[in-house]
Amino acid sequence: MYPDQFQPEKIIAAGPSAKVYRGVETATGRKVLIKALLPDHETAHPLDRERLQLMAPSLMQMRHPQIAGLITLLPSEDEFAIVSEFMPGMNARSFDAEHRPSPADLRALAVQLMHALMVGEHLRQPHGDPKPSNLIIADHPGGGLFLQVQDWGLSLARQTHPPETLWFRAPELHVGGMPTTQSDLFTAAGSLFCIATNTAPAQGTTVEEVVRDWHGFNAGHVLSHLRPDLDQPLRDWLAWLLNLAPQQRPRSVAQALDVLMLSMHTGFIYMPQQAPAMAPGTQTTPLVAAAHPNAPKPKPIQSKNAPAPVAAATLAAPRAPAKKKASRRRVFAAVVLNLAALTVIGFFVWPLIQNSAPRVEASSAVSSDKPIAIATPLAMADSTKLAAPAKAVPAPATPAVTEADAKGR
Repeated sequence: MYPDQFQPEKIIAAGPSAKVYRGVETATGRKVLIKALLPDHETAHPLDRERLQLMAPSLMQMRHPQIAGLITLLPSEDEFAIVSEFMPGMNARSFDAEHRPSPADLRALAVQLMHALMVGEHLRQPHGDPKPSNLIIADHPGGGLFLQVQDWGLSLARQTHPPETLWFRAPELHVGGMPTTQSDLFTAAGSLFCIATNTAPAQGTTVEEVVRDWHGFNAGHVLSHLRPDLDQPLRDWLAWLLNLAPQQRPRSVAQALDVLMLSMHTGFIYMPQQAPAMAPGTQTTPLVAAAHPNAPKPKPIQSKNAPAPVAAATLAAPRAPAKKKASRRRVFAAVVLNLAALTVIGFFVWPLIQNSAPRVEASSAVSSDKPIAIATPLAMADSTKLAAPAKAVPAPATPAVTEADAKGR
């Protein structure tokens, strides 16, 4: 099988329409997942290979730590293989059979699953079938469980679906509806219910049987009996997503994630991490219950808006007095400059004011109707010789003028 590009190392599963191998990319040495499709006559649920090739460019855009990205398709006359990213671990069906996740673990898996579905919502490319066998769970080296979604969009290239898909399929898809955000939320909640209880919410071999089971299913009632340790907000959240009517479910993945995060304990922060990877040449190891005690812990998160740390020497420097001195110097310099400007202005303006004053008085004297006495040089000389004021001389009596004596010119 394609020895020049990808080399299979070990068969790890046999699905209803393909054999799944763990392989290696010969050029880089990284581990990959190779899904070799069975011939159409050997399976009851074949995949449309031509449609897969048409969908491949859009499926390759699905890139996120919680998504096993599509690497390439390898079509040939004899075989058709789908190569995607590989993460060591086990699918959710095997995980829930061997483990009983705590409420905190179930919440963490739910948050990671919502982040994966949000990528499809943004790109308008729903998964279509996030059932338990398409969810891989592994222990992360940094601590806690890590979830990754596989086979993104492959169900869209299938006409008939296997029984497991029917069990977790949203009711509106059974009547010919197309996958949407609401249908992905329904199937994802059914997978989380399966992880928590190790049971399928509805079973049957036909669509009618499955739909009949769904109508008699009450998620909140069943969870309160099978998992009484789960808190009420988490049970209500799962029941909200498992509503049979799409209009009664969250309008978007973002809304479902917001409600889930609000029910978390204070201080919980989701940090996207890189998916666990196998080093070249290593073998698959079974999933352990807990991380190694000496495994590195996640680093604390610092807000982007927090101020940058300041050195101790900088904090000790007395900066406040320096600012006060600088402000006083600026005020003093401004006062001195203003005084100098006023002095210069006064030096040039004052003579102009003095010269203009007599002219104003003379002009006002000319414009008056009173007679103007013109002093001759002789009179001015005589006036300077007077040392004492002259005695007052009584004015002569003015003779009375009668109307008969008056003459006119």
